[in-house]
Amino acid sequence: MGTQHTIIATSSDAICVKTMETLENVVISSHDWAVDRIHYLAESDVANAYAVQCEFSEWLDPDIEDHNVFSLEYIGD
Repeated sequence: MGTQHTIIATSSDAICVKTMETLENVVISSHDWAVDRIHYLAESDVANAYAVQCEFSEWLDPDIEDHNVFSLEYIGD
C-alpha cells in the first residue's frame, strides 16, 4: 500500500477577514505601482509604459466595477 496523504483545513471568520484585508492591500498597492510606473516610463520609454498599461488595462478601466482576483498561497520548500 502506498503513502496516503491527508489534508486538514480549518477556517475562522477572523482568518478570512485578515486574509481579505491583506489581499485588498496588495491589490491597491499593485494598482498604485502600475499607475506610478506608467507615469514614470511615459517620460522616456513610451513603449514600455504602453506595455504596463496593457497588462493592467482591466484594473485601470474606471467602467469596470468588479474584478476577479485569484490569489495563491506560497507553499514553500
